[in-house]
Amino acid sequence: MKKLLLFVFVSSLMFLFGCSAFFGSKEVPATPVTSSEQPIKTEETKTIETPKITEPTINNSNDNLADAFTSYMDEIFLLAPEEDRLISLYGSVTGANYTDDATMYYTLVDEVLPGYRQFVVDLEAIRPKNQEIRDLHELYIDAANVQYNAFVIMIDALEEQDGNKIAEANQGLDEARQLIRQWLYGVEDLSAKTGVSLE
Repeated sequence: MKKLLLFVFVSSLMFLFGCSAFFGSKEVPATPVTSSEQPIKTEETKTIETPKITEPTINNSNDNLADAFTSYMDEIFLLAPEEDRLISLYGSVTGANYTDDATMYYTLVDEVLPGYRQFVVDLEAIRPKNQEIRDLHELYIDAANVQYNAFVIMIDALEEQDGNKIAEANQGLDEARQLIRQWLYGVEDLSAKTGVSLE
């Protein structure tokens, strides 16, 4: 988490420096400004109005993006515990926790697959209005569908005792992990861009 916070902090600083360089590029009027804001008389007795210098209005277009991103993350945080439960359930019968094919098979068929299918349905029900967030969310949906399909292939592999299908399922799980990683990077980027905390 500290690494994530450091990344968010560094990205935020880079964003702030980028903004300050942009705002600093405005030209400053050459006419001097007096504190009384009175016209200045020249030698020919013409009156020249001193322009009033006001602070530029900064239209923070990130406000709407920040609100949309906050709403999006609130929806994701509601689904996160269920996905975590299902992935933990899968992990409880694979790898170092593997005991036998039957235990793994029935855990996948009875719990992981139906639960993850519902998770994908709930994930697809989230429809961000902001295009940037929608594109990011599509990446998450793609990852979830790839992972779901990998679980289906894993079940087939166990039923058929097919080593090639197990390799195919593992490849699908790796692809899903890569897509999730891309999604997380996008989330971190939007967090830095909008200033919305991920905690």
